[in-house]
Amino acid sequence: MAWRKRLFAHLYPGLSARHEALVAERKRVLFREALRRVRPEKVLEIGPGPGTNLAHLPEGVAYLALEPNPFFHPHLREEARKRGLALTLLPGRAEAIPLPGGSVDLAVGTLVLCSVANPEKAIEEVHRVLRPGGAYLFLEHVAAPKGAPLRLLQEAATPFFVFFGDGCHPNREALALIQARFPRVEAEAFSLPLPVVAPHVAGLAFKE
Repeated sequence: MAWRKRLFAHLYPGLSARHEALVAERKRVLFREALRRVRPEKVLEIGPGPGTNLAHLPEGVAYLALEPNPFFHPHLREEARKRGLALTLLPGRAEAIPLPGGSVDLAVGTLVLCSVANPEKAIEEVHRVLRPGGAYLFLEHVAAPKGAPLRLLQEAATPFFVFFGDGCHPNREALALIQARFPRVEAEAFSLPLPVVAPHVAGLAFKE
């Protein structure tokens, strides 16, 4: 439904402003650590939206963006131009990344696993395209523990989030999915003062 994607792209910067403010310092530290340890020349981002994360990348890096919502593309092009990044927009979905295996140094996904159709397959694809020693940088809101009142609220709110939030599922256990594919994961759980999507995880997963 094109109108929903257009509306989401229009509203997202305003809707995400508070979240970005809450995670800005954590993102800065996480990207700094990833750049120090991986020293990437080629970075793939899954679902970059309007390009908020480009501010954390060094000028000159080859930046590959897989963004299925075409209404974000003008924002991405403009942000990459301002940041001095060589942008390549990739077609397709996270479940079928159109890149050869081992071709990416750093993969980035922030607030992505909640909305892909098949998160297990998306993580498998991220693992496939990373080179050995490469890393997956992630920051995701996640499901509350089973049986907790917040989890019950998340389950009830999921249909509403899926319809109005471009497929977002607040009840996904993203960290467990990442750990199932990457044997080496450094992650931190934290909570934000947000309704429904308060629990979060962030970290780096390394391909060995």
